Amino acid sequence: MTDAPEPGPDPGLLTILTTEHFVLQTARGGTISEANGRASIYLGAVSSGLIALGFAAGDGDLFVLFAAAVMPAILMLGWFTFVRLVQTGVESMRYLTRIQRIRHWYASQSPVGPLWFTDPTEPPEDLDEAAAAVRSMGMRPSLWQMLYTTASMVGALNSLILGVACCLVERAADLLALPWAAGLSVALALAALAGHVSFERRQFARGVI
Repeated sequence: MTDAPEPGPDPGLLTILTTEHFVLQTARGGTISEANGRASIYLGAVSSGLIALGFAAGDGDLFVLFAAAVMPAILMLGWFTFVRLVQTGVESMRYLTRIQRIRHWYASQSPVGPLWFTDPTEPPEDLDEAAAAVRSMGMRPSLWQMLYTTASMVGALNSLILGVACCLVERAADLLALPWAAGLSVALALAALAGHVSFERRQFARGVI
């Protein structure tokens, strides 16, 4: 007598998970497209603002007026962009984590499954799912990795603009000498960057884990 063939995966469940996999992948692509679009809008606004300030730099009064109008607008746009980029990053990571769960199921359906799905074959109960999802993309989960996101890029640029704006205000009001004003502005920019990264890390921890 020949051994009966092992039953294959439930066709209904396979169809459902395949569809869900496609939906999650499409939704994740949407978050990436939105992040790119928002970052492009912000960078375009920064470039336009710097060009406008450059044209007005020859006239002291006009430059102050332009700076007072442009700098706060860029800072507000930067903060709104940063927060939304953090949200899309969390959303994308949640989608990736759910995709990895489906891939775990794919790998378990055949003895040769681990050959084709090598990254999700470790026992999921022994791993942080979000960290495993990051590792599946060839990256190492760490605090430094948080600095390489689009949100951190916008946060860093916005922090720099905040420091420059602070220095301009201090010099326009003649509150501090240039070295002290520059030093205080650098400290403020670094503190703002640390605040951006801390906020991003908290949101990822709250939204993904």
